[in-house]
Amino acid sequence: MVRHILFWRFSQAVTPENRAEVFDLLHRSVKTLEAIDGVVRCEIGEALPISDCDFVFYSEFTSEEALRAFQYHPLHIAHKQRMAPYVQNRLCADYLF
Repeated sequence: MVRHILFWRFSQAVTPENRAEVFDLLHRSVKTLEAIDGVVRCEIGEALPISDCDFVFYSEFTSEEALRAFQYHPLHIAHKQRMAPYVQNRLCADYLF
């Protein structure tokens, strides 16, 4: 099994006025990724104010091969396109467990 964790900052397109709406959009978009073969679990969480990021994407995959396939899956590509205006400064960590 593989854990894939991303730490993100919001872009300037996210304001205090639209932050909740944008986070809801991202949350719904992440839910679409659960249909991809090899995805065991995926979720998004808003970081606490003391954090160095705005939100975290957490996912688990059946294998490294499943994680690699996920990167090119049409649902993931569509998700990345939906997120693009709202995110910046990604930090990624993958590890076996």
